[in-house]
Amino acid sequence: MHYLFKPIKETIEAVLIIKPKILTTILFIPLLYLLGWIMANPLIIVGLGKENISLVGTIFTFLLFVISMPKWFEIRWGFNNPWILLGINKIDKKEKRFFYFLKGLLYSIILLSLILIPTISNQWGNWLGRLKPDILLNSLLLIIGVGFAEELIFRSWLFEELKNQYGFIKAIIFQALIYSLVHIGFDMPFLQMISILLGLFLLGILLSLIKIKDNNSLWGCVGLHGGLVGIWFLMNNGLIEISKDAPIWLVGPGNINTNPLGGIYGITLLILFLCFNFFKHKNKIFRANNVKYFN
Repeated sequence: MHYLFKPIKETIEAVLIIKPKILTTILFIPLLYLLGWIMANPLIIVGLGKENISLVGTIFTFLLFVISMPKWFEIRWGFNNPWILLGINKIDKKEKRFFYFLKGLLYSIILLSLILIPTISNQWGNWLGRLKPDILLNSLLLIIGVGFAEELIFRSWLFEELKNQYGFIKAIIFQALIYSLVHIGFDMPFLQMISILLGLFLLGILLSLIKIKDNNSLWGCVGLHGGLVGIWFLMNNGLIEISKDAPIWLVGPGNINTNPLGGIYGITLLILFLCFNFFKHKNKIFRANNVKYFN
């Protein structure tokens, strides 16, 4: 496989020195996705179905992303320990990282409970209580896999890139905006699309504040993000049945599965969570804003 990885490595390293740096930031993930897709396609020969190529290509893309991080920060910013900067490794004990994760997971449970309680109590949702092993496994994979992967990309890599190019405040805003845009579905009514866009934007801001609050540790963000995705998936696939008559302002818009953070009620909850975290931890946020960026 050396003959395959060597040109991929050389291609990635060549892209890292492209200027202006924002152009590299924009092209990096699409390039990795293309390389991941190229690496996945030969697996058709050994029996991998075409319907699985996209998933395997995405996994290869993320692996290439992780492998590229040390060189990325070394070549572009002269930083030799990216995992501390990205919030994966910290001087803190491992137990503290686990505590951050559990605290983020608890945040997600509280947020979703505040949506589910009025939904069920007003008979817009019925408790079914059915739990299949494969659904539980998928839920756990979403909590850990999607939560970790997306937080590493958006709240770590992208945030640090934008911070060093445009400053702390703009980085918080732009990473949240990009995060919301790449998750939006353009096949729904305009107002519903805008409401989901706003909800995801606020979530992106909240996750950034969680990371700052946790002394730059990413694990609280992973717990919150993964919990929102995985637990909502679990609820919608056997535990509860949301009525078609449930108001969009409460359960959010969506075709197959609704997005509760896209409803007016969910957006209001996010704003309250944002305000709480900002005012409680504003000193940490202001200190983070004044930290000198590395060269």
